[in-house]
Amino acid sequence: MTQNVVISGYGWLASYVGNALSGKVNIVGTTRSQQKRLALQDQGITAIEYALGEDTSALCNHLPNATLLLNIPPGRRNTDLASYTNNMLQLIDAAISVKVAHIVFISTTSVYGDATNEVVSEVSTTQPQTASAKAHVTIEDYLLSKRGKVDISIVRLAGLVGPDRHPARSLSGKQLDAGNKRINLVHVYDIVSALTTIICGKPLNDVIHLCSLSHPKRGIYYVDAAKAMDIDAPRFSDTEAEPAGKVIDAAQSWARLNITPEYSDPYRMF
Repeated sequence: MTQNVVISGYGWLASYVGNALSGKVNIVGTTRSQQKRLALQDQGITAIEYALGEDTSALCNHLPNATLLLNIPPGRRNTDLASYTNNMLQLIDAAISVKVAHIVFISTTSVYGDATNEVVSEVSTTQPQTASAKAHVTIEDYLLSKRGKVDISIVRLAGLVGPDRHPARSLSGKQLDAGNKRINLVHVYDIVSALTTIICGKPLNDVIHLCSLSHPKRGIYYVDAAKAMDIDAPRFSDTEAEPAGKVIDAAQSWARLNITPEYSDPYRMF
């Protein structure tokens, strides 16, 4: 029987994952718009109109023995994080109630906050500072409490980069501080390699990091990236100061997945 992979939140990242899984599994994707649903159907994807908090019946029809990839961020403009969190927990409960086999949750390395200058491993204590990060920690903890009922894989992503996406573009021409802060980035192609391994292989029942393996200062890196992209470079203060900020250590996670990230060096990302 072909495996069902249900991707809840078929956005930018999901499109890359879906392309990689095409032909290997049966993909079901959710979207909030009719236009996007029709576009997904044209790509051969079973598409469902669904927004977080709505009735889950149609979605649950596809979930028995399936892998559910939860890729629904709260959104930058969402101020009701309590509602977002509760709706996510209810979706998780609904999936478990119909015997979903495996839940893969896309989380974020922002769960560690920005107050530390330490190297952060997969077992480091979370210190969420923003409402979004706190919501992610709550969802992570809830999922981990369900181990035994369902297989769980929690994937904490660093800052996203792709062929059509790089932070240097949004920073172009700006005057910024903390040029000595270290960067933590991950390329979408490496994310896809990891998620394909997790979905098509053995569930983790644990937490992993996905991040590059080097962490230059942002005041150097983003200036170099802007020059390479031929856009106005940002200007940073404090670049000459000692490196500061957290370092996301993903070495053990990549080793666990038996993956050598193609973009382990952020300088390969532009």
